[in-house]
Amino acid sequence: MRILALAAAVGVALSVGVAQAEQWNDPNGRVTFDKPSGWQAEAAGPQTAQTAVLLFNASNDCYVFGVANPNTASSSADAARNTTTPLSPDAWATAANAVRDFFPAGSSPQVVTQTVDTSGFWPVQRAQLQAPSRTVFGAVQVRPGVEMRAFCSSTSGSESAAFAQIFNSLGHPNDATWQSQASQQMSERDARAAAAAAQAAAQPEPSTTQAQPTDPDGVNDGVERSSRDPRARRRRGD
Repeated sequence: MRILALAAAVGVALSVGVAQAEQWNDPNGRVTFDKPSGWQAEAAGPQTAQTAVLLFNASNDCYVFGVANPNTASSSADAARNTTTPLSPDAWATAANAVRDFFPAGSSPQVVTQTVDTSGFWPVQRAQLQAPSRTVFGAVQVRPGVEMRAFCSSTSGSESAAFAQIFNSLGHPNDATWQSQASQQMSERDARAAAAAAQAAAQPEPSTTQAQPTDPDGVNDGVERSSRDPRARRRRGD
């Protein structure tokens, strides 16, 4: 049975449980993920502005979102791959508040712990959040102009292995192209850095030798002209 009720669009089945985990592909082209074996998937509200999917089984509920982000639309794939700075608590709260079943209106999601998993090609932002009546586990991945988000909760309050499966499988239909671009951009960036280092190494080092002061007679020997002139020595009785 389900532990949560949908606010809207309940009953629109997108796929059914199968013997093996299967990749779920968004008809609107915003997100992909692996649906755990035995779980159901339903549309969670209108799909015009964003993709929202509810995954569930007898003891777990997960919401997956594909959301446009105009602020990163002009970013490169390499920049998305190197987005490893942890999200701020405010950013987590903004993303999590979209899940009204977990975070009712007026509640403020609290970040308990967070990490950034960089073991895969694309970084995965992870967090444990505290809702008024439950513990929620979340993940966010970024690509140029889009974010993939997932928020999961269980009846026991503990994290299920299926959550990690969903989080790590978050992706986008354009990932193959972006991954190729990111790899090429990284190679070009490394080549520029190597060329700059080689150019710097080839530059002559500035001289550290200081010019000796010139005596009034124009000779840097520390001897005054009068001491060098024989006539001056005769006048002194030398």
